[in-house]
Amino acid sequence: MAAEPGTVQFSIGRVIGDSFGVYARNFVSFTALALVIGLVSLAFQLLILVPMMVSGSQDPTQINWGLVFLGSVIPMVVNALTQATIIYGTFQDLRGQRAGIGDCITRGLISIVPVIIGSILLSLGVSVGLMLIIVPGLILLVMWWVYIPAIVVESKGIFEAFGRSRELTRGRRWHLLGLILIVGIVVLIVSFAIGKALQDATGQVSTVGSIIQYAVLSVLTAFNSVLVAVGYYYLRAEKEGTDVNAIASIFD
Repeated sequence: MAAEPGTVQFSIGRVIGDSFGVYARNFVSFTALALVIGLVSLAFQLLILVPMMVSGSQDPTQINWGLVFLGSVIPMVVNALTQATIIYGTFQDLRGQRAGIGDCITRGLISIVPVIIGSILLSLGVSVGLMLIIVPGLILLVMWWVYIPAIVVESKGIFEAFGRSRELTRGRRWHLLGLILIVGIVVLIVSFAIGKALQDATGQVSTVGSIIQYAVLSVLTAFNSVLVAVGYYYLRAEKEGTDVNAIASIFD
C-alpha cells in the first residue's frame, strides 16, 4: 500500500520519538540481543586487549597494534550485526506485531555476510574520511547511514546497498547529520560519565567496571539500531510513499 510521496515527512523529532517508543515496547528483547551479540567484543577486550595493554604499560614492545586495530573494528561489526537483528523486530513493532528474539536472530543471520563486509568497508571509508579534515568522513557516514536496512529489508548486495543508502539520504543529509550529532553527543557524554565513575585510583577500569560499561553500551547500541530502522522507514515513506506494512511484507 502506498501514499503520495511527501505525505509522511521525515523529521528529527519524529524519528527520535518513535524510536524511543519502539525501544521501550521491546526493551527486554532488543537489549538481550545487543548483550548477546556484544559478548564477542567484551570477550576480546577482557581476554586479549586489557592483558596486552597492561603488559604494554611496562614494555611498549609488547603491544600488538594489529590487535589494537582489530579491537576498534570489532565494535563496529557488533553494532552492524545488532542492527541487522533489531531491524526486523522494529518493523514488526511498527506494524503492530511482536517479534521474538529467535526470529530476530534468524532474520539477521540471513544477511550476516554482506552486513559484516559492508560494516568493515564503511568503517574503513569513514575512518579515512575523518583523517582527511573530518568533513569527508561525516559526509560518508551520513550518506551511508541506512546501508544495513537496504541489505536486510531490500536484499541489496553490498555495493548496491551503499548506492541505495546514498539515494534515500539525498535531500535529508543535513537533518541526518543533526540526528547523528544529537545522538552521538548524548552517547559520548553517557559513555564518558560511566567510564569516569568506574575508574579506580589508578585511572583503570576493573573487570566488573568493563562489564558494566558493556551493559550500558549494549543499551545504547540497541537504541541506535532502532533509530536507524525508524529513520530508514521515514526516508522511504517520504520519498516513495511506501507505508510500513508494504516495507515489512518482505519478511512475510
